[in-house]
Amino acid sequence: MIAAGLRRALRLPLLVALLFGGLFTVLLLFPLGGERFRRAAIRHWSRMLVAACGVRAQPLAADGVPPLTRLAPGSFVVANHISWLDIFVIHAQSPCSFVAKDEIRGWPLIGTLVARTGTLFIERGKRHAVHRMIEHIERRLLAAGRVAVFPEGTTSDGDRLLPFHANLLEAAVRAGAPVVPVGLRYVDASGARAQAIEFIGSTTFLQSLWQITGAAGLRCQVHALAPIAIGEGMRRHQLAQQARDELARTLGLPFDDRIPDNLRAVLGKPALSPDLAAEPVGTQAAGSVDPRA
Repeated sequence: MIAAGLRRALRLPLLVALLFGGLFTVLLLFPLGGERFRRAAIRHWSRMLVAACGVRAQPLAADGVPPLTRLAPGSFVVANHISWLDIFVIHAQSPCSFVAKDEIRGWPLIGTLVARTGTLFIERGKRHAVHRMIEHIERRLLAAGRVAVFPEGTTSDGDRLLPFHANLLEAAVRAGAPVVPVGLRYVDASGARAQAIEFIGSTTFLQSLWQITGAAGLRCQVHALAPIAIGEGMRRHQLAQQARDELARTLGLPFDDRIPDNLRAVLGKPALSPDLAAEPVGTQAAGSVDPRA
């Protein structure tokens, strides 16, 4: 307990300083710099944030696959979702435009910070908003932007893969963009799954931050997998299934096709919908935005 308190006493002030330093950068320096400067600033700031939380990123790549730091322009990243920290872990490797719920834009300080770093905002539970977002992502990809989504739509405990929601992957199909699966696994000093990183159920952001900043020896293994090329006639459901299969194989995780309670409330579906029973990888539910993030 004493050691955890000392870690928090060191880390929390650093995080506050980073928050205000980030706001200064996006408000005053971003307008003066070009795209290359902004990407470098986001990468370095995210690396400092992850380190200040006491987490060490461990980039891993399959044989013959370039590391995530060399992510090609116009790539579409799909990753499993465990924590709010996932965004910054990926940003620290290669800054991307993430999709987030529209409410975050109005959050004090944080809303300004994420809005100025290329976040794409979407209204939850509105089909027309999903269609508009698909068009927006497609334009971003065709302009050589890098976009990332969490197709599970919410966080898991890291021991399973939830259903993948395929709607936003339609943008990659239309743009012919390579889809790069990225597998995230958090472990503690013993190599076991890091329970301190969990951000599920009723856990709030502040509770999660408190747990993370008090933990020791946390590592995030970042698995970059081979890009999936968009073949002729490929549909978004096939793409979601292939990405989910490859992530499950790499991370050694089972599928869990039950729809989490928080997503069920948004989608209006039973815990295991007939659609998901027919298509076990869970690619038919709408949306890909975490209602909690």
